[in-house]
Amino acid sequence: EMCIRDRRGIDDTHPGCLAYMNLSDRLSPIAGLAALLAAAAPGVAQDLDAACEAVASSSVGAWSEHSVQSPNGRFDVRFALVRDRGATWYEINSQTAVGPSILQLRVPGFPFTPAEIEEVVLKSGDTPAIRLPDSMVRQYASAEQAGPLADIRSACRGAEVVGRETVSVAAGTFETTHLRFPATGGEVWISGDVPFGIVRGDVPGQGTTELSAHGGGAVSSITETPMTLPGAGGASPGSGP
Repeated sequence: EMCIRDRRGIDDTHPGCLAYMNLSDRLSPIAGLAALLAAAAPGVAQDLDAACEAVASSSVGAWSEHSVQSPNGRFDVRFALVRDRGATWYEINSQTAVGPSILQLRVPGFPFTPAEIEEVVLKSGDTPAIRLPDSMVRQYASAEQAGPLADIRSACRGAEVVGRETVSVAAGTFETTHLRFPATGGEVWISGDVPFGIVRGDVPGQGTTELSAHGGGAVSSITETPMTLPGAGGASPGSGP
């Protein structure tokens, strides 16, 4: 809360506040990616219910990397589920034209709903990793803020099954289930053999995504102890655990 006031000119010298302010621009491509991928769910059955229920297949250590072309330009993004600091984190590591940005959401596991997010940590470029105040964490109670894979089991149910298709991308060739979303005109190709399921996605006016790599053994991209923003409570900024 203090940092929101700081952005209005009260005090913009706090290093944690500066890091937060930088993230506003660096995380903007993720919002477009959320609209592109929010309705995707992994699965291999043509039956929609079976495909949507298969979303729970991703586990700690799973990761997938994607090449995304959005209205904001092309960027690379890695989704991962990692264990760090005594908790499970859903991580989005985005490499954009303005530099790297990392979003970590503390969740009970995957899949998760936005309401289950317990903590949010952000890191922009070389600035310190910061933990958001609880009041700001509540802003992530929407699928767009929480990222494109939040609450995908529910979003998946709005899709129509087009059929089974073989799709080739940079990561290889996959047997996929092709889903179409009438509400947006978007299409996604999913495979239960890929962490988080997304092989290819296309939404008119939002962009495209293609799987470039995937695997296991993911670890946190944030190696330092996150500092606490003013107003977050808990440890003072820069303090250790």
